[in-house]
Amino acid sequence: MANVQRVNGFRPVKHLSGAPYNGQFNIYEIVANDSTATMVGDLVKGDNGTGTDVYPTCVRHGTTGEVTSGEAIGVIVGFVTMPAQAANPSAPNLDVPLHRRASTKAYAMVADAPDLIFEVQDGATTPTTKTQIGLNTGFMATAGSTTTGASGMITGTSAPSTATTLPLRIMGIVNSPDNEAGAAYQRLLVMINTHRYGSVGTTGV
Repeated sequence: MANVQRVNGFRPVKHLSGAPYNGQFNIYEIVANDSTATMVGDLVKGDNGTGTDVYPTCVRHGTTGEVTSGEAIGVIVGFVTMPAQAANPSAPNLDVPLHRRASTKAYAMVADAPDLIFEVQDGATTPTTKTQIGLNTGFMATAGSTTTGASGMITGTSAPSTATTLPLRIMGIVNSPDNEAGAAYQRLLVMINTHRYGSVGTTGV
């Protein structure tokens, strides 16, 4: 069965221990002068910009093309729009946008635990095989959809390698009836290899 091409960026599924991901996140501010739209499922990195509140700042990791280096913080799992809601993220807000619009201050809910494993679509020109599990890879910083709010990020088109600077580590291929391993558009399991709060990058094996 052929895989369905369904790009929606990175989705946290579990921790390295095998414990399920239960929706935990930390709040980060995306400052107003950041001109890149940001989506749920986008990988983010630290920002040197000056925030206006008490939260650390982040920006979308990469703008165009394949990203093969750079420290990452985590993945956006949602947004809040007001400082009061950032302090109480469970508060209902019917005006929460589907994405963070360009040049608009927003608060991102970021899954930033260093041991998180994410599901993402394989973007390699030649689909990743089980023998490449444990190697490192980059990702494509493709723009997401401002209509659905879905991220456009997938893994890089280049073949995985042992390079320590690559931002992702391949942890496996999703074992699911709707995911044909070794075929185009398969779903992979990855960790952040160059994490701000964890590994600075290790050799793929």
